[in-house]
Amino acid sequence: MTIYDDAAALAEKLSSTDKVRLIERLSLLLRRDLVTDDWVHLPWADFVQRTAGSLADDPVERPPQLPFEDREPIP
Repeated sequence: MTIYDDAAALAEKLSSTDKVRLIERLSLLLRRDLVTDDWVHLPWADFVQRTAGSLADDPVERPPQLPFEDREPIP
Protein backbone atom coordinates (compact mmCIF):
# COMPACT_ATOMS: atom_id res chain seq x y z
CA MET A 1 0.00 0.00 0.00
CA THR A 2 1.24 3.51 -0.79
CA ILE A 3 1.07 6.63 1.35
CA TYR A 4 -1.66 7.90 -0.99
CA ASP A 5 -3.73 4.74 -0.43
CA ASP A 6 -3.32 5.11 3.34
CA ALA A 7 -4.32 8.78 3.21
CA ALA A 8 -7.32 8.05 0.98
CA ALA A 9 -8.51 5.32 3.33
CA LEU A 10 -8.17 7.63 6.32
CA ALA A 11 -9.89 10.49 4.46
CA GLU A 12 -12.97 8.31 3.92
CA LYS A 13 -13.40 8.09 7.68
CA LEU A 14 -13.35 11.88 8.18
CA SER A 15 -16.41 14.01 8.81
CA SER A 16 -17.42 16.49 6.11
CA THR A 17 -15.94 19.34 8.15
CA ASP A 18 -12.63 17.56 8.53
CA LYS A 19 -12.60 16.69 4.82
CA VAL A 20 -12.97 20.40 4.02
CA ARG A 21 -10.10 21.20 6.41
CA LEU A 22 -7.99 18.49 4.74
CA ILE A 23 -8.72 19.88 1.27
CA GLU A 24 -7.78 23.40 2.43
CA ARG A 25 -4.51 22.08 3.90
CA LEU A 26 -3.65 20.09 0.77
CA SER A 27 -4.48 23.11 -1.39
CA LEU A 28 -2.14 25.28 0.67
CA LEU A 29 0.67 22.71 0.39
CA LEU A 30 0.14 22.35 -3.35
CA ARG A 31 0.20 26.12 -3.91
CA ARG A 32 3.43 26.37 -1.90
CA ASP A 33 5.00 23.54 -3.91
CA LEU A 34 3.97 25.11 -7.21
CA VAL A 35 5.47 28.47 -6.22
CA THR A 36 8.67 26.75 -5.10
CA ASP A 37 8.84 24.81 -8.36
CA ASP A 38 8.37 28.04 -10.32
CA TRP A 39 11.38 29.63 -8.57
CA VAL A 40 13.52 26.53 -9.05
CA HIS A 41 12.94 26.50 -12.81
CA LEU A 42 13.10 30.26 -13.27
CA PRO A 43 15.94 31.48 -15.49
CA TRP A 44 18.64 33.32 -13.54
CA ALA A 45 18.02 36.70 -15.19
CA ASP A 46 14.27 36.51 -14.45
CA PHE A 47 14.98 35.60 -10.81
CA VAL A 48 17.22 38.66 -10.42
CA GLN A 49 14.63 40.86 -12.14
CA ARG A 50 11.83 39.68 -9.80
CA THR A 51 13.85 39.94 -6.60
CA ALA A 52 15.77 43.16 -7.31
CA GLY A 53 14.84 45.75 -4.72
CA SER A 54 13.14 43.23 -2.42
CA LEU A 55 15.08 44.69 0.53
CA ALA A 56 14.55 48.32 -0.42
CA ASP A 57 12.52 48.98 2.75
CA ASP A 58 15.02 47.17 4.97
CA PRO A 59 18.46 47.57 3.41
CA VAL A 60 21.38 45.45 4.54
CA GLU A 61 23.99 47.64 6.21
CA ARG A 62 27.47 46.75 7.33
CA PRO A 63 28.20 47.77 10.92
CA PRO A 64 31.35 49.82 11.63
CA GLN A 65 34.62 47.90 11.70
CA LEU A 66 35.60 46.76 15.18
CA PRO A 67 39.13 47.50 16.39
CA PHE A 68 41.71 44.79 15.80
CA GLU A 69 42.69 42.67 18.75
CA ASP A 70 46.21 43.20 20.11
CA ARG A 71 48.25 40.01 19.87
CA GLU A 72 51.79 38.97 20.62
CA PRO A 73 54.20 39.67 17.77
CA ILE A 74 55.50 36.74 15.75
CA PRO A 75 59.26 36.28 16.47
